[in-house]
Amino acid sequence: MKIGMVTVVYKPVINGVTHMVSLYKQYLEELGHEVTVFTLGDPDPEGDEPGVIRTKALPLSDYGYHIGVSYTRKAQERLQEMDILHCHHLVAGVDIAHRYARCPIILTNHTRLDLYTGSFIPLPQQAADALMRQIWPEYTDMAEVIITPSESVREVLVEFGVRQPIEVIPNGVDLQPFMNPPKPINKRDLGMPESAVLMIYVGRLAEEKNVAVLIKQFAIAAEMLPDLYLCLVGTGPAEEDFKQLAKTYSCAHRILFTGAVPYHEMPDTLAAADLFVTASITEVHPLTVIEAMAAGLPIAATRSPGVIDTVSNNVTGFLTADPEQGLAAAMVGLAANPELRRTMGEAARSTSQTYDIRLTVANTLELYERLCRTRPDLQRSRPHGRWYRNRKGLRPKLNQLANLFQSDGGFRRALGLDSGPSEEENLSNE
Repeated sequence: MKIGMVTVVYKPVINGVTHMVSLYKQYLEELGHEVTVFTLGDPDPEGDEPGVIRTKALPLSDYGYHIGVSYTRKAQERLQEMDILHCHHLVAGVDIAHRYARCPIILTNHTRLDLYTGSFIPLPQQAADALMRQIWPEYTDMAEVIITPSESVREVLVEFGVRQPIEVIPNGVDLQPFMNPPKPINKRDLGMPESAVLMIYVGRLAEEKNVAVLIKQFAIAAEMLPDLYLCLVGTGPAEEDFKQLAKTYSCAHRILFTGAVPYHEMPDTLAAADLFVTASITEVHPLTVIEAMAAGLPIAATRSPGVIDTVSNNVTGFLTADPEQGLAAAMVGLAANPELRRTMGEAARSTSQTYDIRLTVANTLELYERLCRTRPDLQRSRPHGRWYRNRKGLRPKLNQLANLFQSDGGFRRALGLDSGPSEEENLSNE
């Protein structure tokens, strides 16, 4: 089977989606399938691996993402050869796949876009929700099936008006390195005493991840437990702001920023920790939480869609409904009780088996094969392989996006909104 993975970002930028696509590619190829990754942006400085077709596009601020509404001729021709296209981003993924595809399209919804919209765009959450109630159904209609990594995220999509069939397939992780780290480090390697109780956060250092709340809650917990330490693994646009925030607390010397850690070293880094913490509410099914559970760490986190499908409160960790009030209590509850950490850590490790990447790939492959047999794409009122821009359809939504992202014309020109016809236009390769 020829499988296309359509993604906005793919190496050298590493995030959860990038890693998931990479794992899919690896395991599907091991099963004998031919996988092509279609992505945007500049070439990997270390050289793209075989099976990656990259199209230059407009960088989106400093987030590592790129925006584009076209692919190179090579990519267009290759897209038309696929038996299945699996998209991993909405606006800059599924719409392009719909333009060129001659096969069924699947979209995995990796992100709480309603919450990210409010984080990236200066809009009240109510206005951001109203925008997503237009965009989410419009773009997901271009796919045959939507995959959500958890049941609670499926409920979010239904609430926002998504009409296409939705299937729940959890995110998968290669568990073995986390269960058996090759070169585990200890607390002294991180400059901490062996008596420290170490909490670890792994992820992007950005406002939408609620890292400021995490630091503030740690400062409260640290007043009660003098041996409590916090390690923040990752980098991001707000890293310097968070470092300055940490310095305002008397426990600043117990907060460690490691910067980016290569993914293959992450199991060794988690081995030094006693528990995993996060205040983020934007996750749909965080891989970092699953990886921490595979490493035997109990979780202190915010009760949010995605997390509640992974972490069982009072079994594999503590969840709080209000991170700004209750996360410190969850931290203290775990940090002060070694036996509880051990029991919950063992339960977390056992639960992580549910998210073995081999199970995820098998379930996804079963969906691919079913769609290739039944070909629901051939029954569409708007067939794949054609893309329409008109005043009554997609064009107003692209105008909304362009106006929201930035006021100058660069983003609008990239979307093709400042030139060209406004009437219905067939942009296929016919």
